[in-house]
Amino acid sequence: MFVYISLFFSFFLSSLLACTAFQLKAKDGSLLYGRSMEFGFRMSSDLLVVSQGAQYIGTAPEGQPGLKWTVKYGFVGMNQVVAKTIVSDGMNEKGLIAALLYLPGFTQYENPDPGRLDRTLGAWEVATYLLSTCSTVGEAKTALTNILVAQEPTPELGNFIIPLHFYITDLSGAVLIVEYIGGIRYFYDNPLGVLTNSPPFDWHLSNLSNYINLSPTNVPSLQLSNWTIRNPGQGSGLLGLPGDYTPASRFVRAALFSQWADAPKTAIDGVNTCFHILNSLDIFAGIIRTQTSEHNNTSLPTNDGLKKLIGADITEWVVVHDRANLKTYFRTYEGLKIQMVDLKKIDFTIGRLQTIPLAKDFLVEDITAQAKPLSSL
Repeated sequence: MFVYISLFFSFFLSSLLACTAFQLKAKDGSLLYGRSMEFGFRMSSDLLVVSQGAQYIGTAPEGQPGLKWTVKYGFVGMNQVVAKTIVSDGMNEKGLIAALLYLPGFTQYENPDPGRLDRTLGAWEVATYLLSTCSTVGEAKTALTNILVAQEPTPELGNFIIPLHFYITDLSGAVLIVEYIGGIRYFYDNPLGVLTNSPPFDWHLSNLSNYINLSPTNVPSLQLSNWTIRNPGQGSGLLGLPGDYTPASRFVRAALFSQWADAPKTAIDGVNTCFHILNSLDIFAGIIRTQTSEHNNTSLPTNDGLKKLIGADITEWVVVHDRANLKTYFRTYEGLKIQMVDLKKIDFTIGRLQTIPLAKDFLVEDITAQAKPLSSL
């Protein structure tokens, strides 16, 4: 535990790359998954649509070809400008969801094995592989035991080894977290359905005990001698809730908010609730700033190909997956309008990759002309 805490503070005082994932269950049984994406450079994501029969070749160290696979299940997900054929978050036609979240300061993948190149993947390819080939968390777990996720740089990012952990869930609601620490793969069953970033997942579960006093219920007045301390307003049960953007604090808020939100009646009500929770975790430009000198030589490419030191995060996009109805909802930082794709309306038999551009403009609806006389009471 001491090592976790020491690494946590030494790393996160100089860098914050923030993602948050959680899930809700509606009264009608629908399961909703919400996730935000923050990163140190603009990802310029679009929605990738991948059909059955499409072919992939994974990446092994030193640019060698790795695992080859054919897409069995069509899926949709968010790609990124530096890797347009893979996704960082997605849902397939069987309701399986797989997502990549950042785990810096702790991640070390498996040692490369020249004898297993045909079973090797880069970490950034894992979600795409699982969405392509698995329909349940159990199948995903088995698949991960049969492949090697190698310690290797991401080609599109130069010599940078992207540190990730993985969130996997399916129609049953089971959530599996996968982390690679010290070259060893760890599986965690996630009872809360919440994940953020560093430290590793088990630390976050332990950290929740520091907030055992919190409650959504307002506290009563407190009598001290002849003086009564009265509740000054709503929300007093949450006094002490951490409000900063560190992974530990976001984990606490996401865990409590997703557990305490009124259970939505239907799936679409749940989608609405997910977006409200995501709004409470939203990171806007300027609120997180980093001294670039603290990053030394750690850099990532910007969209124009130039180098830019990892700096301030913003919430680039948020996504909500409705597993029961196979619908994916999303909005971007600039485009606050919520968009949706219906996987049941997609022809996943065409064997190719397609993209759907995300709204990236701030558009405002002018309703001035809709004014009507007030009906008499």
